[in-house]
Amino acid sequence: MKSVTVRFFLLVFYLVTIPGCGRLIDWGKDALYQGETLTIDTAVAKKNIKSVAVYDQFTTQAIFDALFLSDDVRTACANVYARKWGKDKDQYTAFLRRQLEENKHYISFYVLSLYEKPLGESTSEWALFLRIDDKDMVPFEVKSIDMPPEYELLFGKRFNQFKIAYSVKFSMRDGEDNLVVSLNTKQIALVFRSMDKEVVLAWNSGRETVGCVK
Repeated sequence: MKSVTVRFFLLVFYLVTIPGCGRLIDWGKDALYQGETLTIDTAVAKKNIKSVAVYDQFTTQAIFDALFLSDDVRTACANVYARKWGKDKDQYTAFLRRQLEENKHYISFYVLSLYEKPLGESTSEWALFLRIDDKDMVPFEVKSIDMPPEYELLFGKRFNQFKIAYSVKFSMRDGEDNLVVSLNTKQIALVFRSMDKEVVLAWNSGRETVGCVK
């Protein structure tokens, strides 16, 4: 009988407090100026972000999120940057040109990894490299960075205090000065490999998704 009474009062408590809380939040939004909400198109970023979580039974071994910095992603970033800082058309164009120039020399990614799973060190548990169709390439650079706020926005909830951000770059040309990506390239992929596991994050290629093809 006592347990039934307790459950009854708990039910009444939730019915009274939960709607009240909602009304309080609504009142706060109406009474306190919230600023003007700006619409942000994240569709391009979502198309270029790949994520994977690796487990050993129920234990998390690694979590990787990678944003491919294609021309359309860099353009989306430039739009956010220019709007935030009030840049005029010429300033926006100059900023975007610098962003796109980077893609003439490197295939670039921003990669997130758990703090306890660092990348790019000789003692790292996980290594990563680029696979273009059936050819593998070692990175030109893997370094930890402070994520630019525009790209932090594009990552959304994937970026949090438990992860480190890395800039990962691969040369656009091989040892014979030939472009490693062309319109005939079918797929590019980031391969993450430990001593006993491998995971692959892949993007379909072509000029519309591999904006760095020139």
